[in-house]
Amino acid sequence: MKKRIAVLGATGSVGTQTMDVARALKDHVEIVCISAHHNWRLAAQMVNEFHVPYVVVAGEPEAQNIKPEIPENVQVLYGQNAAVRAVEESGAGWVMLASTGISGITVFDYCLQHNITVALANKETVVCGGELTRGLMEKKKKKVIPVDSEHAALYQCLHDSYDTSRVKRLIITASGGPFFGKSRKELQSVCVEDALRHPNWSMGQKITIDSATLANKGLEVIEAHYLYRVPQERISVLVHPQSIVHSMVEFQDSSILAQMGPVDMRLPIQKAMLEEEMLPYPFGEGVDLAKIAQLSFYHADMQTFSALALAYQALQAGGSMPAVFSFANDAAVRLFLQRRITFLQIPELIAWALDTFAGAVCRSVDEILDMNKMIAKRAEEQYC
Repeated sequence: MKKRIAVLGATGSVGTQTMDVARALKDHVEIVCISAHHNWRLAAQMVNEFHVPYVVVAGEPEAQNIKPEIPENVQVLYGQNAAVRAVEESGAGWVMLASTGISGITVFDYCLQHNITVALANKETVVCGGELTRGLMEKKKKKVIPVDSEHAALYQCLHDSYDTSRVKRLIITASGGPFFGKSRKELQSVCVEDALRHPNWSMGQKITIDSATLANKGLEVIEAHYLYRVPQERISVLVHPQSIVHSMVEFQDSSILAQMGPVDMRLPIQKAMLEEEMLPYPFGEGVDLAKIAQLSFYHADMQTFSALALAYQALQAGGSMPAVFSFANDAAVRLFLQRRITFLQIPELIAWALDTFAGAVCRSVDEILDMNKMIAKRAEEQYC
């Protein structure tokens, strides 16, 4: 019997790669629901190719646009809790949570309450949800499979579990992005196009800028803390330019287990989709270590790339400060992509937000959403 899956955020970078994997595993999975936000054209193509019975879009305009392009019997949903309704009505048993934003925590909650497996690619659910998310996971951890390459690697090194009882240290690797080895003086003049030239990975604009600032590693440190219940002083970041070792676990006896694989998000997606089953990798030859010849590792430069240091600072402060870090970074990257602030002003804005909102504690999803809006508004006023 085929696994019934929902892909939320299907038209984004992780979503489209999930659809690639589903196409390769068509004898094993059936896509019963997708969400697409504003990109209704690509969503329509997916609905028609995969015969998807449920599609979620951003609002009524997108719904009106997509309906003439798809079969009449397809259910088109939008509005509050539309994604939850689609997952429920479609009977999905496995959900790729690749949509952006803290609103993903609502779907996350629903899935765990109803024993639906979640492939987690939405960082905000963990980073901004913080203790709320950790509380949801306590009794249902086996139903959450991390998909980001770094956390999928840690999960695999821990034998597909979150058991860190024998762990001395989690080691998250970073490619270093396009500016590895640059000085702050050299970074003063970089532009948007420079920051979007990632040497290894093909990703969306937001995550590519996060890779250039190392803010993405900061978010991953915070995520690792909440997922694996490991204190921040036992989570390290190493720059690994080849991007072959995706993460490592150092155990109490000082032995280190590393997970290696091709520079391709489709591998962790396939592993999450198949869960206990393992099939050949259908997208290439995998890793030729003799051809690569050398794997190198360096300490992350947290003085030059201070966004990473600020993430540790936010985690140390506790409360909702990791959410403040994430929201401030979102606002800063948005302003940088609009060419309204410089590259080095991204961590400057994050530091400003951590000072401005010091001690903030959000006790509900609504309060977290309000905090996001407030930080975005104040950032606009402060920097533009």
